[in-house]
Amino acid sequence: MKLILVFLLVLAGGVGLVGAQDSAPVTVEITAADGAVLVGDYYAPTVETEGDPIPVLLMHQYGSNRRSWSLLVPELLAEGYAVYAVDLRGFGDSARPQDFAAAQSDTQVWIDWILQQPETADDAIYLIGASVGSNLALVGCAAHPACVTAVALSPGLDFYEVMTEPALHELRTRSALLIATQRDRESAEAVKTLTTVSEGEIGVQFFSGSAHGTSMLTTVRGGRVQALIVDWLRWQQPRSE
Repeated sequence: MKLILVFLLVLAGGVGLVGAQDSAPVTVEITAADGAVLVGDYYAPTVETEGDPIPVLLMHQYGSNRRSWSLLVPELLAEGYAVYAVDLRGFGDSARPQDFAAAQSDTQVWIDWILQQPETADDAIYLIGASVGSNLALVGCAAHPACVTAVALSPGLDFYEVMTEPALHELRTRSALLIATQRDRESAEAVKTLTTVSEGEIGVQFFSGSAHGTSMLTTVRGGRVQALIVDWLRWQQPRSE
């Protein structure tokens, strides 16, 4: 059964269990299926959690790099998540050239590698992306059974041949949060279309303005995008039986 949540209300912030830790990132490198070297930053949570922290994989938009998430990372760390912000193939410090077909495979390599790390949970992961990174997040989440939910900032139906409609069909037993601004026409129309093809739980939020991707983190006042993402992840957290 499809569940669509439109214009979500931002809930009150959660409370971490114990004291802050160093949030400086550790640079990590992995090898893709074709031998290309991919680079990312690992941030340890700044509060302790009950059990191993759930990892969050962040994928940036075209022309950007892993540092574009600087306004979201602290919010995630304060919730007890382990954060991996990565450079897509062809951007930042990752291997060139750009190849978005290969980037879809890279997403699966990142997920598998992250789930093998001893400092994080090995059975659940959240994916967050911006623009083409949001398409990769939706497609990547649909393709991996450990992915609980995907958050897409300014997704498209087809960015660089990374297509999202089939992914929304595959996410029927999981969930996705789709965020766009009203005057970012391509993404706004894509979000509307994706809500009609989805068979699973979908959260939808439109903000005013024309900001695209991670620029919403700065242009939407009051940190509302960050708060919305944090609350969505809280709702999706796997429950103990």
